[in-house]
Amino acid sequence: MARDIAIFGAGGFGRETALMIRQMNQVQHDWNLIGFFDDGVDPGSKIDGYTVLGGINELDRVGEKLALAVTVSDPAIRKRIVSNIKNVNLDFPVLKHPSSLLGDVVTNRFGRGCIITAGNILTLNIEFGEFVIVNLACTIGHDVQIKSFSTIMPGCSISGNVVIGESTLVGTGVRILQNVTVGDKCKIGAGAVVVGHTRNDVTLVGVPAKEL
Repeated sequence: MARDIAIFGAGGFGRETALMIRQMNQVQHDWNLIGFFDDGVDPGSKIDGYTVLGGINELDRVGEKLALAVTVSDPAIRKRIVSNIKNVNLDFPVLKHPSSLLGDVVTNRFGRGCIITAGNILTLNIEFGEFVIVNLACTIGHDVQIKSFSTIMPGCSISGNVVIGESTLVGTGVRILQNVTVGDKCKIGAGAVVVGHTRNDVTLVGVPAKEL
């Protein structure tokens, strides 16, 4: 029987996640998408045919079990939203697009609330923290750790034995070479190539990537 699910965040990635849920249901009908929650959109508005049901206040008043996908791409904002949600009736499933190759089912581990979109390729002994987003068409090699609330934008290549810290944003088309540790709260600009360890809370751009 399909479970009710809602999306928090009615922007572009939220709309793409709604599409992803529809595509998942074409393979196995697990979800009944009831609509969006978003503090920045008027309740009752329609987004791609789905109703905006309110914001966090309305979400916290939901009285029955409900799955929720938090689809705000910015790591800091996503973390703040999750910390502000108090409703014990909510749970946060891992959403995995059926076209992605998710690698070793024994050694790969995904924390609650992770979203893995279409066309990704993962290998083995990979660990995601909670509420990690991996956008379209990325490759993630062996023994990679991506810590909670980090976002990997489309078309990234993450080599083996990489660690990506908490709440880090990896921009579109980034390459991270093997054995590199990226710090917490970092921002890596689109197209950068990261060749060495980074500090926490820095912005890196260029080839090879350097701090701004």
